[in-house]
Amino acid sequence: MSPMSLPKNRFQHLLCDLDGTLIDSGGLMVHFEFITRTLPLMKKHQGWMAAYQALKKGAEVLKKPSRTKTNRERLIETFAHQLKLSHEDAEKALVDSLGSVFPKLKSHFGKIHGAAKFLEWAKEHYSLTLATNPVWPVELVHMRMQWGGIDPNYFQSITTADRMHACKPSLEYYHEILKQQHFKPEECLMIGNERKMDLPATQAGLSVFLIRTEAKQLTCIEAPTDKHPGAWRGNYHHLKSLLLLQQQQQD
Repeated sequence: MSPMSLPKNRFQHLLCDLDGTLIDSGGLMVHFEFITRTLPLMKKHQGWMAAYQALKKGAEVLKKPSRTKTNRERLIETFAHQLKLSHEDAEKALVDSLGSVFPKLKSHFGKIHGAAKFLEWAKEHYSLTLATNPVWPVELVHMRMQWGGIDPNYFQSITTADRMHACKPSLEYYHEILKQQHFKPEECLMIGNERKMDLPATQAGLSVFLIRTEAKQLTCIEAPTDKHPGAWRGNYHHLKSLLLLQQQQQD
């Protein structure tokens, strides 16, 4: 790869997406099973339609950032309103349903080739932040990581529903990570797998690497400039090679 296509700044921090990047998360099938298992548990409050609306409205609410309320707080408020429950009962309904359903989804999750080996190397050279979409509590994030063969202890922090006020692909999500972690955007590389969800990080000043395990070569998809941090695509071998090239260029 041409030196002109290498990142302009030396990275200090790697921000890693989880589903589809570090672990195989089953795609649409896991979402379908989650809904079909959750609805029967919630219908006891106000019936099937109210249960469905609670899940639908919850997803819609999280699409817009909030200045004052965390994602978890907004989900509980939505459940309380849709199911006509007190805040305490809505929180219990949410916690109980997630705790009951999630362990039954294990068969959908698995390892992604090269992910664990890459992290074992990367943790010795960079700070690692798990920049997963902050919809779930930390316990469920850890559960999924373990199913996919990823050690949660590698990460200094995780973007969970109780600490974040926005979700991907909102720019507020990326700005909030930078603010909370006291990171400079030019020192960060966002590692993800979806153009729609992860590539917008470049608009917040972060470089991006999109994982494609089947990739045959490292590709620069957005060339870095003084005004643009750049984006690349490839497998985990290509990612490590890019980082090593960057180090060699700047040593």
